[in-house]
Amino acid sequence: MVVTKLARVYAKALLDLAKEQDKVEEVKADMDLVANVIKESRELSSTLSSPIVKADKKAAILKEIFNAKVSEITMRFFDVVLNHGREGALQAIASAFHNMYLDLKGIEKVEVTTAYPLSAEEVKEISEKTASYTGKQVELVQKVDSSIVGGMVLRIRDQRYNGSLAHQLATLRRQFKDNHYIKDF
Repeated sequence: MVVTKLARVYAKALLDLAKEQDKVEEVKADMDLVANVIKESRELSSTLSSPIVKADKKAAILKEIFNAKVSEITMRFFDVVLNHGREGALQAIASAFHNMYLDLKGIEKVEVTTAYPLSAEEVKEISEKTASYTGKQVELVQKVDSSIVGGMVLRIRDQRYNGSLAHQLATLRRQFKDNHYIKDF
């Protein structure tokens, strides 16, 4: 999910309000729910982004889905977003809020991609090593991609560490291809 400047502005305003009212954890849970529901429902995502659907209809849909499930702060936040015509950015706002929450709590989001699911021991080891590297607590997100063959790809914020076997083989292939002493490789 691409987080835009607009999403960060709205997320910051919501986080500031939640901190002011001492309801950060409650609003964080709400925004996680919002992000998951919109991500899982392509119909809801396209409805919120559609310029054809009127704002009052979008408000009714959001109220119907989230009314008993989210806090009053979040429901009022929906109203602000709808009044400014930014409902199409709601998922990005929720994602930006999540990132700001992690920063607030001193947690670093780390994504690890492997060719197979990691064991609990491997997850623990990777978490401990990345925590010592970043100096923060780690929220580890696991992905499985069999195309990397082996090893792992680690992403910490904007940095990517590619230790996959597929990457190493591609590097070797390039080196052999660029070697002028070896013909027809």
